[in-house]
Amino acid sequence: MAAEPGSVRLVRTEIMRWFHELRRGDDDLAASIAVAVSEAVGNVVRHAYPGDGAGRVEVEAQLDESCIAVSVSDGGSGMRARADREHNGMGLPVIGRLADGVTVVSDDGGTRLTMRFELVPGGARSSIFAPLHERSIAAVSH
Repeated sequence: MAAEPGSVRLVRTEIMRWFHELRRGDDDLAASIAVAVSEAVGNVVRHAYPGDGAGRVEVEAQLDESCIAVSVSDGGSGMRARADREHNGMGLPVIGRLADGVTVVSDDGGTRLTMRFELVPGGARSSIFAPLHERSIAAVSH
């Protein structure tokens, strides 16, 4: 699909629909996947195609017995640290906190980010994604 802002919402909606068809009731995992995939697609939209911004983003999701793997890839210019920025953003750290594993392969031909989310029997999962009022001040401030 086109790497444009509207694609973030479209991908989030589709990945949630796919997930809930497979694992109804696992809301903590669904929220983690939705936020992580949104961040990854948003990164493609904002950074993969400098200049005219025209390009594509591809999303693939796979389920096996123990995990869900979601890959987001583009044919852009690859990931590079930018010297003109104090930090390189929050997208990858957020994805890293939500997923159980993250792999990034990037070169001049594009970037592929693969996120792995472990499936826990019975759907129980520690909740990283929770409304702020349910977190302690210490957890929010670090």
